[in-house]
Amino acid sequence: MDTQLLRTLLVLARTGNFTAAAEESHQAQSTVTSQIQALERELGARLFDRLPRGARLTDVGQRAVALAREVLAAEQRLLGVGRAEHAVEAEVRVGAPESVCAYRLAPLLADVSLRWPGITVHLSPVGTRAALARVREGSLDLALVLEDEPPTTRLEVAALAVEPIELVAAPGHAADGRYFLLEEGCSYTDRFVREHKPRHVTRFGSIEAVRSCAVAGLGESVLPRMAVAEHLEAGSLRRVRKLPGSTLFLLTDPRRSPSAAVRTVLQKLT
Repeated sequence: MDTQLLRTLLVLARTGNFTAAAEESHQAQSTVTSQIQALERELGARLFDRLPRGARLTDVGQRAVALAREVLAAEQRLLGVGRAEHAVEAEVRVGAPESVCAYRLAPLLADVSLRWPGITVHLSPVGTRAALARVREGSLDLALVLEDEPPTTRLEVAALAVEPIELVAAPGHAADGRYFLLEEGCSYTDRFVREHKPRHVTRFGSIEAVRSCAVAGLGESVLPRMAVAEHLEAGSLRRVRKLPGSTLFLLTDPRRSPSAAVRTVLQKLT
């Protein structure tokens, strides 16, 4: 059923006059007449008595008006579902390790941007210490960290997943005790150093730099699988051995009420 017919029905029921209904709905009087006739044919009943002083609802017409209001209200609620999804407009500030930003968050937040164009997400590569501080001070709305254990903090901490960690090297590289690792403060590289006590360690602040050294055959590297998966598949890196994984934790501040945009991003993350 064409809901425009129901709208015309309600206008005519309120005005009681075809001319007035046509003026209010910005239609020709003949159009209003034809729409009411079409609706009467579809319902199989007369909805108005045409009288010299105007149009008066029949008993069936009165019942039709009540039901038409329900139908149009339901239509508005249905349309509101789609509008509400796209109506969220705000900025969301997210912090995470570089690898998580590039390989976990980028595709996910691209989907957020497509579905909710009003949401702008700002990604900041941060380590655990900075993530904790910036969520507490409010410069980040939420953060993700890779750690062996939940961070000790008054922030709300939720475990999302375990990220596999790999010791990798170039295919032709012979182990020579040289390691290229991320800078101190990275939980999985710090753990590797504590447990294996390598003598020759070069640290970088960039995953790209660490991985490039491994691909070039300069030494071995410890990296999340998500950062080396394509290189392992392509054969430019090989797995030396799998290391214990690190847990991806979500940090939020329970003192703050998240905005609709932040809640939307949180739902995508969890």
